Amino acid sequence: MPKLNHDLAYAVGLICTDGYLSKDGRHIIFTSVDKDLIEIFKKCLNKTNPITVNPKSSLSKQICYKVQIGDVQLYKWLLHTGLFPKKSLTLERINIGTRYFRDFLRGHLDGDGSIIKYEDRYLQHLNPKYVYKRLFVYFNSASQKHIYWLQTTITKLTKLKGSISSYQSKTRVGTNPYYTLKFSTKEATILLNWIYYDPEVPCLKRKYDKAKSYLI
Repeated sequence: MPKLNHDLAYAVGLICTDGYLSKDGRHIIFTSVDKDLIEIFKKCLNKTNPITVNPKSSLSKQICYKVQIGDVQLYKWLLHTGLFPKKSLTLERINIGTRYFRDFLRGHLDGDGSIIKYEDRYLQHLNPKYVYKRLFVYFNSASQKHIYWLQTTITKLTKLKGSISSYQSKTRVGTNPYYTLKFSTKEATILLNWIYYDPEVPCLKRKYDKAKSYLI
């Protein structure tokens, strides 16, 4: 069985968001519009499987990349963590422990989260000095139980609370609720410093570059 470490925990975070387990009991599939992220995923798992291209669809106008990994032992281990086939709407807690949770969370962020930053000039007409830097970090999931577990665990480990909201997301068969866990400027800064605890950790460069100016 695989032994949990920083890289594997990060890969689990990616699988939770943009990956899935096939029903054959053997294959792990990870997809992303970022080819670089597929390469990082492979490196974290020490795999050399080829990357293929998924065609554009009516829901996704972007080219999407995919890697399929056949590994029975890894598949079984992932089942023990709480992952399973067709997990999107029913995923709950992931048995990743606390030591590697922030690596898992960074993978979650790189897979289907976002970092938004901008300068708020809304009140600048009152005073030229009224320019404020805004920063938001978002984690997303189609599973309500999973997003609440994510919030609870982050709060337990960091005292940060964030806020959860929901909206309707279009799918191939209709619409489903989608849940977002958001951290705003002060909490977002603390959280980013927590998950990017070392400049050499595996991460998606374009998201790290957004966070970089807030890292101490």
